[in-house]
Amino acid sequence: MRPWSRSDTQDWISQVECRLDDITYYIKQTLEWCADNHVEEQRDIFTCCFITVIWVSNMREEPITYKELLEILGFPDQGFSHDKLYDLGPQFKNLDHEEILRLIAGRFDNY
Repeated sequence: MRPWSRSDTQDWISQVECRLDDITYYIKQTLEWCADNHVEEQRDIFTCCFITVIWVSNMREEPITYKELLEILGFPDQGFSHDKLYDLGPQFKNLDHEEILRLIAGRFDNY
């Protein structure tokens, strides 16, 4: 195994930036989708954003923890002693982003 190099650090930072860019883009898409589809309850909007972050992580084949989810969504550290990994689960694996949002928001007719 070779030592960690400066270029390794640069690559890692670039990957983190890309991940955050992807998440930011899809959160924006989610908020627009919620507005366009009259999803107005804060709890429903939060749930759609929560699952969106998990979906993006799944598409990038990267794990995500509950703590990371809350941090990305702007919630302060809640002091959780466990940090469970989240993934989409089998019922969502083959769905696209909008299908997942429709299902979560109760607007999925043909699932």
